[in-house]
Amino acid sequence: MLGRSLIDIDNLEDHHISDIIDLAKVFKKYFKDGALHRLVDSTKASRKLVYLFFTEPSTRTRVSFETACDRLGVKAIYLSAGRSSVAKGETVEDTINILKALKPDALIFRSKKLKIPMEDLLSSPIPLINAGLGTQSHPSQSLSDALTILEDRGQIKGERVLIVGDVLHSRVAHSNVKLLSRLGAEVAYCSPKGLAPRNEVWKNFKNFDELNEGVKWATVLVSLRVQEERHGDLLGSIGFSVAEYRDKFRIGYDQVNIFSPEGIILHPGPAIRGVEISNFALRDSRCRILNQVENGLYVRLALLSLILDLKV
Repeated sequence: MLGRSLIDIDNLEDHHISDIIDLAKVFKKYFKDGALHRLVDSTKASRKLVYLFFTEPSTRTRVSFETACDRLGVKAIYLSAGRSSVAKGETVEDTINILKALKPDALIFRSKKLKIPMEDLLSSPIPLINAGLGTQSHPSQSLSDALTILEDRGQIKGERVLIVGDVLHSRVAHSNVKLLSRLGAEVAYCSPKGLAPRNEVWKNFKNFDELNEGVKWATVLVSLRVQEERHGDLLGSIGFSVAEYRDKFRIGYDQVNIFSPEGIILHPGPAIRGVEISNFALRDSRCRILNQVENGLYVRLALLSLILDLKV
């Protein structure tokens, strides 16, 4: 992974995935033992500089990447679109190229869209890390989800993962279906027809029309936020109200009661209480949302350590 960019799960070979998850587990153990410094070359880390450039809001991803930098001893500089020349009309692509020209050791970005070919992103002399690209991909979040499933279920191969909700607009769902299926999980989805996935990646995966049928089948439930801010191109074609969505696609009391006693409930966040997931489900002992958040830190520690070559 040294010096490599990470834009999509497809950019990772199988051994890269194993390396990231295995190292994340090591970071977690050492962090809890108060011995993180034993894993990191502090002299090398202190000379590293990372930029974070986000054009969309973020809590978990931004803070976990910044926290990872701080824990590693790497300096991080954050720039939002509103405080950059994007606010004056400069394109996101030009801003990224300008930041690259300043020669950071890595550039972490989040953007609604990016008009740069994948081959150009991957061949960048400055490692680029996708922290959420529109509706397309969010690789570090899917790696965090994989680690959470592996920790709790003891395996990923053979797990039955049901992704519920606004699959069409979910970059996490698009990364999860690639990663988890590669690791041997069965993946299915349940969504309103207007929010069902449309790209080729999903065409061979199971689709449940009835939520309860899918819940009975699953060992892992992944609830998704309804991304209304991305529905502008679908006005009038989604065909449901918020109340109808809650009735048919919310993970609530009925679903929790028929779900596997050993299963786990995930949500990449932010979770809109009462819409896609109920307070009852969020309080259930099988809910692992905070575990996902914590594991996101260890995955990003591992990613930065591997890309910047910081491990002792």
